[in-house]
Amino acid sequence: MPEPLYTPFAAQPETLRISPDLAGRYGLAAWAENFALGTAGYRDLLDPDDFFSSEVPFNAVTVGIMLTARAQLAVEHGLSRLHVGGEVRPHTQELIDLAARLYAAHGLEVHLRPEGERTTPIWLSSFGVFVDGLDGGENFTASHSQSYKGGWKPMDQGGGQLLEMAPLIAERVRVLARMAVTEGLEIALASAGDPRILRTFDPYDRYVEVLRQVVPADLIAEAAAAGEHGFRACFCTEGGSMAPAARRVFAALGIGMDDAGPVYFTHEQESSTYHGIGVVDGVNHGVDPGKWQVYKHVGAQEILREGRASIFFIWDPDGDRFNMVTTAPADLADTAREAGLEVDPLDDDRCLVYFKPNQIYFMLTAAKIAALEAAGELDRYDWIVASTWPTSRSIGEVAESVTARGGARLATFRVPVGFKHFAALVGDLERQIADGADDCTATDVTGETTSFGPQPRMLIMAEESGGAAMGPAEPVTSRDGGRTSLAPKEKDAMQIGVMALCLAARLHREERSWAGYYLDLLREHDVRWRFYERRDVTLFDESLKGEAREAARRAGNQRKEDTVAWFAHLEGRDPDDVRAALNDALPEGIEAPAVERCFHAGDGTLIEMRGQWFELRASGTDAVLRFYMEGDDPDRVRVLNQAFTDLEIDGRLS
Repeated sequence: MPEPLYTPFAAQPETLRISPDLAGRYGLAAWAENFALGTAGYRDLLDPDDFFSSEVPFNAVTVGIMLTARAQLAVEHGLSRLHVGGEVRPHTQELIDLAARLYAAHGLEVHLRPEGERTTPIWLSSFGVFVDGLDGGENFTASHSQSYKGGWKPMDQGGGQLLEMAPLIAERVRVLARMAVTEGLEIALASAGDPRILRTFDPYDRYVEVLRQVVPADLIAEAAAAGEHGFRACFCTEGGSMAPAARRVFAALGIGMDDAGPVYFTHEQESSTYHGIGVVDGVNHGVDPGKWQVYKHVGAQEILREGRASIFFIWDPDGDRFNMVTTAPADLADTAREAGLEVDPLDDDRCLVYFKPNQIYFMLTAAKIAALEAAGELDRYDWIVASTWPTSRSIGEVAESVTARGGARLATFRVPVGFKHFAALVGDLERQIADGADDCTATDVTGETTSFGPQPRMLIMAEESGGAAMGPAEPVTSRDGGRTSLAPKEKDAMQIGVMALCLAARLHREERSWAGYYLDLLREHDVRWRFYERRDVTLFDESLKGEAREAARRAGNQRKEDTVAWFAHLEGRDPDDVRAALNDALPEGIEAPAVERCFHAGDGTLIEMRGQWFELRASGTDAVLRFYMEGDDPDRVRVLNQAFTDLEIDGRLS
């Protein structure tokens, strides 16, 4: 292994020198041409054993260029105070050190976690940037991706992912890479002890204040007292950043842990490989709690079978995704399965019931509405139930059902995938409120405008992939009073975890199962959209290196581009023409239902059909094509989505 290009954590200033020869060895020209900030920032392959490896695209040199672009633009736009945090994957501490020293060398003030606090969940980074009045920040995370991938997620002053500045950073990266290739590039690094690097980022006090406004007090009381009723809840933290954060939050809420209360953790010890979670039959599927390779292989079944917990929750490493494993009476198994729930046997008396994130957010939405109604706050504000286009429409059905009963006016709204679009929606509503608008509105990607009223509030913002957040009844203010916020600008699985824990405690006291609660809600709100599935097609093995990786990437990208283009060419066409094109492509014996409309949903092609809908979307974070479908008939959903997934697209547009 060659000598490092600088010394991480050095006590003296240094310079990272990238000569044209070095730039060639790192392939900076080709790397920069493909660089972009996607739905979750930038993610790519790293080498867990070598921070300076030139064989992978995420390394000290490429990150140094990314951060230089960010720092230069920050200075040019008058920004002066940034936060830097991260989770636990390989080299995270070195990445935080690199960013802090590089930013300090540019004259920026850098806010890190206090000494001894190594990690920062993404929701804490986002909230702290806003509440501490900083000019922005970033978190080194690739969230639920495999541990061999690195990630960088920069955010604006509201704690939301960058929008306007994202393309400017990408273009500046290309400028800097060209400079390195032609004449060389020198990147100044301050000492690790530079006075501009402050270890003061610790916004838990204000976070818990806001959390108490989001989760109803009577529900929090249920969790705090649940141990007296024999309730035990286990959280798997996957070796990530959530254990120390959650311990502080639970303590502040008065929810006891371990021997002192109903909550305990598994996989709490920090692990850059996530304790091997998600590795099944030698294949690393990542640590997304919504994947069966995770929720069926983290020990939940044994813990529930042995009675060591009443419910099993899972957080991903940076705390933005959430899932749970539950039990129900065995005689409810068939009914639950027929309603679209995933059910496995457990013992003579109980079965296991697995919920998709869609279904969890459906239940939490209903629970939050009921709590607001009980508190008299449901009709005091203009509550909004927001989701992404490929998220289950059952969540919106709850809002529509309550509105139809005359209890309150609840609006629904859809955005493209990526929490940055929720953040943009919230930011726009905040501006309209500040301007004194009599009626706040938003226009979706199809051009349809929704009226919300003069006091919009975000009840929930939900993504089918497992990320969500809820807003309080009253806007949150920053410490200095200079900023207000209607809702989080980033996914917050701490918030969702507390809400689910408290509801689980109540259901346990009432001797009800989650499955029974779900079935009751389906009946109460006459829910149509019950059967949902997402099929993922992997385009290439992202663990490959060198030329093998490039060859696989080119082939995978070609398949992606061909598939995306074929579905895109149907957008905006006459519905009968769309159906004819689909039926011409589908195998014999399978037909598409009548098409109602086909349009671009901002992130992919969405086709609304009689009784079901479909979306094709290329992931913005992984080498994956996603095929989403939902409908009122499980067999029709399964058969048609499989047929769409198996379509032979090659040559159909030529």
